Amino acid sequence: MAAGAVTSMAQSNVYSLNIVGYCNVPTPAGYTFQSNPLDNGNNSATVVIPNPGDGVNPTTRDGSSIQEWTGTGFKVSLFDSLTDDTTTGFTDAIGNPVPAPILTSGKGYLYNNGGVSNVNTYVGNVRGPGTNTLAMPNRVPPYAVGSMLPLAGGVSAALGFSNPDPSQTQGPLDGCSIQTLKVTPSGLAAGYKVSLFDSLTDDTTTGFTDAIGNPVPEPVMTIGQGFFFVNATPSSYTWTQILTNSP
Repeated sequence: MAAGAVTSMAQSNVYSLNIVGYCNVPTPAGYTFQSNPLDNGNNSATVVIPNPGDGVNPTTRDGSSIQEWTGTGFKVSLFDSLTDDTTTGFTDAIGNPVPAPILTSGKGYLYNNGGVSNVNTYVGNVRGPGTNTLAMPNRVPPYAVGSMLPLAGGVSAALGFSNPDPSQTQGPLDGCSIQTLKVTPSGLAAGYKVSLFDSLTDDTTTGFTDAIGNPVPEPVMTIGQGFFFVNATPSSYTWTQILTNSP
């Protein structure tokens, strides 16, 4: 994992000095599934995705939204820099002031960019050196998650969702799934691509199948990308990422 961290953080969209830096996450018009790859104090959206303005004139980010998964649906918080509307920087879908979302470690969320294509620049500390964990008890609804470290690559090979099965009986994550957002060319959300963990080499050599058992490639994430994880195991699963040295 440390080697993966070094490799991923060396990419052109991540800049780091020791373990402090920033990540540029592409944000085209419409929907993306994002997560905060760094730590910035209380991780309030007002700090993580700032929206500075004069309080009177709308900003280019006003009207865009952060949509947090509740387990049954999405809580929508719209950027609103006008102080006549709200003092928190956010309103709900009908204009009522709401608290700023907290974008904590490992949390995934939808970002709906109501403007032109740009980037979200995440600034803060890399969560390490040390161990980062996210516990996810068994449940039917998925978890909206994202890498706790600024990593890119395969969910197993780089991000730490390991599914070993040396005896070829059943891996610990077999039957669980990764679900990534699908969008139309115009940026509309169009459902999710489902990839099931499958450790049996008679089924697939990639470690993943689709919903009807066909082999599919290992899901690959970019830095700052969010996704759904469905824990179909009979118990809690703890996702662990370790950074043992600074990039």
